[in-house]
Amino acid sequence: MAAAECGPGAVFAVHDVTQVPFPGGPADLIHARLLLSHLAEPERALARWRGELRAGGRLLLDEVEWIGSEDPVFVRYLELVRYMLRARGQQLEIGPRLDLATRSLPRARAALRELTLPAARVAEMFAPNLAEFRHQPAIRERASESELDALAAELAARERGEGGLPATWCMRQLEIEA
Repeated sequence: MAAAECGPGAVFAVHDVTQVPFPGGPADLIHARLLLSHLAEPERALARWRGELRAGGRLLLDEVEWIGSEDPVFVRYLELVRYMLRARGQQLEIGPRLDLATRSLPRARAALRELTLPAARVAEMFAPNLAEFRHQPAIRERASESELDALAAELAARERGEGGLPATWCMRQLEIEA
């Protein structure tokens, strides 16, 4: 969504999510989706974010519990992503860790939701990431240029609807109270 589509009075700021205070003062709502797996200290970020809420505010989290597929192309892609994130001190399937980290907090809701997507859609989501991952040292340690080229070609074929198996995401959704 373009900023202009958010309506009159919408204000945007570029800010490092690991640093507080956030621009704009205490918030009624903070939402993070598919973000905490990319932070080296997600529990610390959660504590900081919760501290940025007004009384009665909510912290909404939507993070990966697990991703599964029997498609060998998606399996290999996910192996590379997991390795890259581990090399950075991060974790793809962070949902179970977040569940443990928030058990002592007042939670309004906690749920697991599964979503299965067809191979073409999965490939459409993974292909742009693979292009960027080629520049990551951890990926370069685990896959040759020719393997990455082959993986990119297989993702492109699946994007065009040429075979492939679906993938399922199980997402951990948490609503934490201030």
